[in-house]
This record gives sequence, C-alpha cells and structure tokens, in this order.
Amino acid sequence: MRKFKNLTKNKNKVLAEKFSFLLKYNDDCTKNDCSWAAITVFDHWLYESDSFHLIENATKSQKVSWDKAIKNFILELVKLETPYKYKFIGRNTKQKLQFSQFINKVEFGEYLTRKYDETYSPNIVFNNLGVVFFFEDYWTIHFKYKKQEDCLEMLKLINEIGLYVLPAYSAGHLNNYQELSTYMIQQGLK
Repeated sequence: MRKFKNLTKNKNKVLAEKFSFLLKYNDDCTKNDCSWAAITVFDHWLYESDSFHLIENATKSQKVSWDKAIKNFILELVKLETPYKYKFIGRNTKQKLQFSQFINKVEFGEYLTRKYDETYSPNIVFNNLGVVFFFEDYWTIHFKYKKQEDCLEMLKLINEIGLYVLPAYSAGHLNNYQELSTYMIQQGLK
C-alpha cells in the first residue's frame, strides 16, 4: 500500500523554491539560504568537555528516557504541523525536488519516530516552520531553518519538553546560534 502521494505541481513549485537550498552543497549555501542548529537532550556538546562518560555511565533507564524525550518531541512536533517528504529527481544540474504528503496523517508521528531509529536523513520538511531535519547519534537532531521567527512554535516545544538547542558547528558558516539564542531569550525560552 502506498504511504505517500505527490503534491500538485503548484504546491511542489512553492516548496521547491522555499527549500531550494536542499539542492546545494552546504559549502555553497549562505546564511540567506538557511542556518543550522541542533536539538539534543544534553545542555552542551559532550565532545567540548570530554563528557562522553555521561553516555557510557548512563543506566539503561536513563537512555530509554532520552529516547522517549526525543521521540516525544517528534510526535508533538508532527501534531503542530504535518511535514512533507521530499526526494531528489533528475541528475546533476537538472536535479529537482519532488514533495509528497503522507496519506494517513494520524500515523505520521509513528512513522517518523521509526525513521529516527533507522536513518540519518528522513528527507522531511516542515513548511510553516521552515525547517528540515537530519537525525544524528547521541540523541541529537540537526535542523536547517529559514527564519528563526518561523520556528518559534518548535522552539517553545523544545523548551516544554526539556530539550536543548545547541550551535551546529558542522556547518560553521551557517551557524547563526548567537542570533537564535538571543531570539529565544527574548521569547522567554532557555
């Protein structure tokens, strides 16, 4: 049974323009295209303070609670907005984005939490939030975003669940964390 249905050409065109940075290599993107940040259960990057012992020494129940926090965030975020799946079609300079929607919206949260366990690139976008997700190891989700104001509801959800937003150093020139952090403080978020 089919899980996704392609969007109409008009809707696809709008999304393809908004998320056109997906067709670029990170090094070719500018801060006008997108910025990066990360969502995690930890309040700092573990490698910065040589703190991987927190994971090594964690109990099974602690690891389960970290899993639950990340998966709860995903489930609650899907309630805020149902994302679209995308794929790349064509080759090289003629490559385009094709967006599709999940047919059974009720099950999409479960589908996405399974993807968290299975893949690093779920290939989803949240149109209204202007966000693209990439799953990482150690209870971390990297996200690219267009405007910090657009992802306010997601930032509130992160705060409610007790997760943390950290700078994404893997794409240093797209790291706008200082501005994002200032914006979150202005909104009363940690």
